[in-house]
Parts: sequence; structure tokens; C-alpha cells
Amino acid sequence: EVRQGALEGVMAEAVAKAAGVPPSEVRRAAMLAGELGSVAAAVLAEGSPGLSRFRLTVLRPVQPMLAQTADGVEDALRRISPAAIEWKLDGARIQVHRLEDEVRVFTRTLADVTDRVPEIVEAVLALPVHAVILDGEAIALRSDLRPHRFQVTMSRFGSRTEVERQRGSVPLSPFFFDALHVDGEDLIDRPTRERVSALHERTPEVMRVPRAIVEAPA
Repeated sequence: EVRQGALEGVMAEAVAKAAGVPPSEVRRAAMLAGELGSVAAAVLAEGSPGLSRFRLTVLRPVQPMLAQTADGVEDALRRISPAAIEWKLDGARIQVHRLEDEVRVFTRTLADVTDRVPEIVEAVLALPVHAVILDGEAIALRSDLRPHRFQVTMSRFGSRTEVERQRGSVPLSPFFFDALHVDGEDLIDRPTRERVSALHERTPEVMRVPRAIVEAPA
């Protein structure tokens, strides 16, 4: 029951080493499970076969995918070209799950904030899907469709009181950039272009993060 400050990524590497399995398998299972504890117990008891039980499940949050850094645009394009360049939106990260008429909205830390964002729930219920997992950002927009200051968005997003009143004065808008599951089909292991294609088929342009495909740094 000792609690200490080691990063979960370091612990995942340690679990993989102790179990004799590739670290990538442990990290993937932990992402799908939303936490490392149950994954560690399974892999230490059963090895790699124990990791097969961790699958993408609608209404159960998954950890955000990890990113890599680059020294600049040129360095990034040497690794991936052509590349998708997307706007970086300064909002609150959201992961939205829908299964038929039930919607759940989770934060970056996988906290359930569904009751705080009724307008996002309604927007996702209006989409032509039965089951979906979407990754995106929530932002408070002004009447001219420009964003409020970041502090305004986060104050509204974090508030648990008078939600309906605040919704009227500071509504949140969802902007999605990824689809991990659509109508019974897991997309999490598909190339980004396929996931984004599925996203475009199911969401209107006003609910998507703007992006462009580029090959040259300019």
C-alpha cells in the first residue's frame, strides 16, 4: 500500500520487465483499461495471454494516446510525410462515449463530467450513430464564435452548480479530432486517416478540429 510519485510510464516498464513481456503490450492494455493496477495483476499472473482481456469498451474511458516531440516542423516531417496538421485548441480535453441513448463525457484524467456538459451530450445524441467514442476539446465560444479566454472555458467546464444557467450564458462547444470506435467497429489500431475519415462521415464540420494534409514545411 505504499504510495510514491513514480510516473505511471516508468511503472508500466517495470511491470513489463517483471512479467517478461514487451512494454508496448502493457502500455496498450493500460490505455484500454484506463489504469495500470488491474493490468499488472493480469500480466504478472498469466503473462501475455492475460492482456487479451483488455479491450476497447464503449462507456468505459481509455487513457489518452501519447505523443512524441520534435525539434521543429522540418524534423517532424522527416518522420511523417505527408502529415496532418491540426489546430491546437486551448480548451478542456474531452472523451465522449455514446451507446444508443446513453452518453458519457470524460476528462483527460478520465473523470466523468457528463452532468456538467448537457449541451455536449445533446450534440452527440444528434449524431447519426448508435455507438461511438470521440476524442476532442470543449471550448466556450462568444457570440461572434471566437473563443473566450481559457480561464472562462475552464471555469465553466469545472463548475458543478447552476449548470443550466451557465449553459445559457457560457455555452460549451465540442470540437473532435479523432474517432476510436464507430457503430461496433474498433478503430483504435487503424491509421489516423481512416479514423478521421470515419469522424468526417459522422460529424458536421462545425464539430471538427480544422486540419490540412501537408508535405512541405512551408
